[in-house]
Amino acid sequence: MADKVDDIKKTLKILREIRTQREKVWQDIIDYVLPGLEQILIQDAAERGKRIGTNRYDGSGVSALQLFADGLYGYLVSPSIPWLRLKMSKDVMEIPEVRVWLQDIEEHFYSVFSGTNFYESMSTYFEYTPAFGFGVLYSEEDISRDKIVFHVYHPGECYIAENKYGVVDQIYRSCKIEAYKASEMFGENLSPNLKASLKTDKFKMHDFIHAVYPRKNRDDSKADSKNKPFESVWIQVGAEPQSKIVKESGYDWNPYHVWRFKKGTTPYGIGPAEDALIEIMGTSQISKSLLKAAELSVEPPYNVPSSMYGKVDVTPHGFNFYDDPQRIVSPVVTGINFPIGVDREERMQKAIERHFKVEFFTLLSQQENRAKTATEVIELQGEKAAVLGRPIGRLNTECLNPIIDRVFQIEFNAGRLPPMPDVLLEEYAGHNIEVDYMGPLAQAQKKLFQMQGYLHGLDQIGPVLQIRPEVADIIDWDETARGILQVHGFPQKAIIDKVVVEKIRQARLQAMQQESAMQELEQGVGLVKNIGEAGQAMEGLEGMIPGAAGGQV
Repeated sequence: MADKVDDIKKTLKILREIRTQREKVWQDIIDYVLPGLEQILIQDAAERGKRIGTNRYDGSGVSALQLFADGLYGYLVSPSIPWLRLKMSKDVMEIPEVRVWLQDIEEHFYSVFSGTNFYESMSTYFEYTPAFGFGVLYSEEDISRDKIVFHVYHPGECYIAENKYGVVDQIYRSCKIEAYKASEMFGENLSPNLKASLKTDKFKMHDFIHAVYPRKNRDDSKADSKNKPFESVWIQVGAEPQSKIVKESGYDWNPYHVWRFKKGTTPYGIGPAEDALIEIMGTSQISKSLLKAAELSVEPPYNVPSSMYGKVDVTPHGFNFYDDPQRIVSPVVTGINFPIGVDREERMQKAIERHFKVEFFTLLSQQENRAKTATEVIELQGEKAAVLGRPIGRLNTECLNPIIDRVFQIEFNAGRLPPMPDVLLEEYAGHNIEVDYMGPLAQAQKKLFQMQGYLHGLDQIGPVLQIRPEVADIIDWDETARGILQVHGFPQKAIIDKVVVEKIRQARLQAMQQESAMQELEQGVGLVKNIGEAGQAMEGLEGMIPGAAGGQV
């Protein structure tokens, strides 16, 4: 145990040294972009809640980040939209029971996420990652309430490392936990000193380390927590007589989900806030200077004769009495030119907005001059999706996919998922379930690149069909219709199986054939009736013509 504690503390020390150069940048980001967040490193409990951002004189960075975070949240994982779809290989998706089962799981996921703090956590997650270049989301099961709980941790607590494939698989958290919370988490494993503090000051902070990393030398044949792929160790730091392990367990999937906005020279990544930091700090300085200029303009310094010291009134309607008309109180002419500073400030604010892609989240509101066609709207939204494709791709692979995997595993182990169809257990065992994200941003990209294939193709072939209608025979209209429905996120349960569709068509064809036969029969009967009536008419006509009865005229 002591060796494991020493190894974890040594690793954490190395990771602290690697991260040191990034901390100054992160503190500037907190000061200028996220003033509501505490300092990146809090050494003293008295510093908690201390006001940050007092050097900021412009809100461009703050508002741009908030709009960016709100846009990501609304376009990717909003609780008001269906934002994920599960799918399997094409041949498996042809089975109606499988499609229904997958949609039942999707609905179960929505229920799970709505019943937890997932959406609230994602809202914070979308602020931290663009700001600091990385965000750390933790998921755990609350067994007592049959729920999954999510936490987004302050970047100052988190130290990360990558494996040889560039995947973050080691997370070390150095955190402070109140005594009463530590007691709820670790019970009797805590040090005597901490237990004693529960009676004197249960809100006192104590130092802990949580380390999660791939387990070495595990026994695959055992399913207990200490042989799972990821090892989890909680250490109480400074416990008498030394630091001690207070909890040790394991996970099948890493419970920490680390999203890097884009890769940098360190594992932590870089976000738009760091890209825009020079402009943000510069705009703040310009705003500070303009504020001083405005103050000087309305309250300029004054030249005052020394003999009038203590007798000057420069307030509105103030009276200054003097004997010598030449000895007057006069303002100092500063020669300040406001428009130059304002123009420079506006240019830098526009640069900040470009870093945060503000124009893409307000794209439609900028098009005020004329109404847009459906095709133009699709292209505008598709452009937005394409520009954000890289960070969203990393979000899917580093965060959302692992979260879905972990939630699936937790719910499956707890027996809360809908029962799997027998056909998957018997014939298609081992087939993977994939996630297809259906939020407006993903939909916009699909509509641009997938729908355009259908729409442009049909539009271009339209004139040919008018000349040669038989050309339509080369198009598989069923697959075309299914493709269009899937691109638009049409519910799986509402798509009828091909076998059922074929039966419906056969029944329709038989009904049409029967109807046609009945019409032909009715026409035949009518013809016979008409012929009979014509014969009778001829007989009556013969009786009226002289000589007709004898066959001579």
